[in-house]
Amino acid sequence: MSTEEFYDDEFVIVLTIDGTEYDEVEVKVNDPHKTIRDQISSIVSVFELPKIDNGGNPITYLLGQIMDDGDEPQILELVDADGREQALIDYNIEPGDHLHLISVPIAG
Repeated sequence: MSTEEFYDDEFVIVLTIDGTEYDEVEVKVNDPHKTIRDQISSIVSVFELPKIDNGGNPITYLLGQIMDDGDEPQILELVDADGREQALIDYNIEPGDHLHLISVPIAG
């Protein structure tokens, strides 16, 4: 089976959204080739997450991958050293992998 055929099937990751009740929920990824920036935007939209905190400061979201149980998530960079947008497949994310969405308020 080629990689393309594999990704045409169900691509489900396990997602934890820090600071919410969403802990290890299964989420279908429609396109693992879509940029990480777009994946984050989709997650924020689907789960109706806030874009500003209670103090009126904008919130940036980062996506991290859990490599080993108990470890901190390794942040997936939005762009590589050459400035090219990264996608889940660039990090070898596979169905069943555990990702964390991390909110970072930006002080004004």
